[in-house]
Amino acid sequence: MQVSSVQPVFKLELNHKVTPGIVTIAKYDGTHYCLTASAGYDKIIIHHPHGGMSVGRAQRSQAHGEVSELNLSQAVIALEAGPIKPDCARDMLLIGSPTQILAYDVHNNSDIFYKEAPDGINVIIAAHFSKYSDMLVMVGGNSSVCGINSEGEEVFWNVVSGKVFSMITFDFDKDGKNELLIGCEDSYIKVLKDDHFIMEIAETGPVSCLSYINEVRFAYGLANGTIGIYEDGIRLWRVKSKQNARNLQWSGDNLVCCWANGRIDWRDCTGRVLRRVQLRSDAAAMILADYRTVGIPDLVCVSTRGEVLGFPPIQDNGGPNTKKIAPSEEDRLAVTELLNKKQALMIELQHYEGNAANTSLDIDRPDSAMPTNTRLQVAVAADTEEGRLQLAVSTNNDTIVRMALVLAEGIFDSGETLARHPHPAQLRSVLYIPLKPPRDVPVDVHIKALVGYPESERFHIFELTKQLPRFSMYTLVSSSIAKSKVVNYVTFRITERVQRICIWINQNFLLDEEIEINNEETKELHISFMCLRDTSRLDLDFCPDGQVKITTHDIRLAGDLIQSLAVFLNLSDLQSIAQFPEAEDKIRVEMNVVSEVGDTRYRLAAETAEKAQLLTALLPAAQDAASYDLKEMLQRYKDVILLNEELLAGCHVRRATQEQTLTSLKNLHTILQQAARLRVGKYSKMVVNACRKAVSDNNTEALVKILQAGDT
Repeated sequence: MQVSSVQPVFKLELNHKVTPGIVTIAKYDGTHYCLTASAGYDKIIIHHPHGGMSVGRAQRSQAHGEVSELNLSQAVIALEAGPIKPDCARDMLLIGSPTQILAYDVHNNSDIFYKEAPDGINVIIAAHFSKYSDMLVMVGGNSSVCGINSEGEEVFWNVVSGKVFSMITFDFDKDGKNELLIGCEDSYIKVLKDDHFIMEIAETGPVSCLSYINEVRFAYGLANGTIGIYEDGIRLWRVKSKQNARNLQWSGDNLVCCWANGRIDWRDCTGRVLRRVQLRSDAAAMILADYRTVGIPDLVCVSTRGEVLGFPPIQDNGGPNTKKIAPSEEDRLAVTELLNKKQALMIELQHYEGNAANTSLDIDRPDSAMPTNTRLQVAVAADTEEGRLQLAVSTNNDTIVRMALVLAEGIFDSGETLARHPHPAQLRSVLYIPLKPPRDVPVDVHIKALVGYPESERFHIFELTKQLPRFSMYTLVSSSIAKSKVVNYVTFRITERVQRICIWINQNFLLDEEIEINNEETKELHISFMCLRDTSRLDLDFCPDGQVKITTHDIRLAGDLIQSLAVFLNLSDLQSIAQFPEAEDKIRVEMNVVSEVGDTRYRLAAETAEKAQLLTALLPAAQDAASYDLKEMLQRYKDVILLNEELLAGCHVRRATQEQTLTSLKNLHTILQQAARLRVGKYSKMVVNACRKAVSDNNTEALVKILQAGDT
């Protein structure tokens, strides 16, 4: 593959190390861009090449004349900037620490608001969302997202099932209002519209970055090195690298990916690499901005050593600052591709000639040739003893399967590919491959098998694709088996024919034979499944009056079933009654932990403030005592050391309580999201809103009631 390079249009050195991923660009005066980055634990640097930077809280750096330093008292976790104040075109700097978010007006040296974030902060964006006319500060935490206005008031809140790693907003469903796309730790891309999720896209790893392309497309990057593009919720292409993508930006007609090792790739709309640049050190960030004030946005790439490079947008049709491949180069590449195809066809022709020669020597069974009617057959069956699925790859004659290569997303622990090649003494016409999907999502399994005779030196390659349904890890059991005394269930009412329910079951479960209703007058259905993961029981009861009861100990599974059924039946709203004692007990435990830890934190904060005040009084007294009494000075310094040790011990305790609070909130929010997924439409919104109020009021029994009935 021939790849061209791109020359930067500007270079500069910040003379500061930059923390990866914590970089933004803003117009603090409303006109000129300033590069802002975290340069350590609690230090922020602001590069202002166009002047106009007031001194204020930020002090001029001694290492660089165009850089100012802003020192904080807490660690810097996230940075973002945007014009969040109404009727003000200037950008405000948003600083996220582990437990607080600060909105700071750099130009006027004033704080806009300062707000606590009990669920932590992982990512911050400033964007327009849903029905809100003003720009909001969207904060993604460990298990929730919230929207904050310019006054520091929380106007929006929702729960997610894991840490939020990335967020973008754009009009996903083309209704004139922006939706929020959330990249989560649990390998899902969630589309949030108002207060409910309208789509969840399953991926193969934590979603580390998202980037807007146009009104129908967005790019994504995963923590396992995968990047790709989605269009209207359908993936167009994806590629995988050993490195992690730091940022993705659409520049000109290309998707530009900045990798963690400092490599920058320009890719076309099919994912093919066109150009490539390597930075001298690891990459910290890549941002699209008109940093030269020429009217055209450049790709501003920042390395961890403080090197800043600017690359111009590259159009396929040429233009200024564009290094275009000459037509002769394109012709040469086309000729090379044709020669490669010719070589592959020549090798294939040699194989056919060898097969023909072997056929003339042994007509009964040639050494490498196969009957023309040879077919590869694939079947999937449940293995209840091993608690997994068995993928059987077989042929329809006496040929053998020498090897099988299985490609599937999110099934294998070691990666996305599994190769099975039995010992020559164990070769058979059938090959079994174990599968164990860890999540209830549909999976496409791609199979490449080598088929031939045991004595063959050349094999034919067969390729097939088998789709595993969403609930493939649940196998059908007889309903006559006595049900265990399970008190975990969810009930709701629908008006739908049993025949359509059977179609849904046949499409989403792995069955030996499809379920069919021969009698048109049948109005009820009772069916039972067993989970291959933990041998738990799942019972689905559809009664003649439209009452549906799902009996399972797994509240997550119940929510997945309801959401799948609602999509299939096109249900816009659905209310349900749930009974999950284990989840209710967990709510009580986590709420109790959050309450106790919260009281402990307030007490420790008060003690720390008191000791810090005493420490500030002891230090000047110790310095004064040095002039008249050395013994008293030593005693005062001993007191200072003891107080300092107590402050450090209190700091460790506060850190431990904070981690415990985040863990409890994450567990609590996960249950609340599962409770919301037991309902559909407006009833799911009611659950989220009611849960937020109950958590704010520290009302545990209200949360339990919401889980059961959907509202207080």
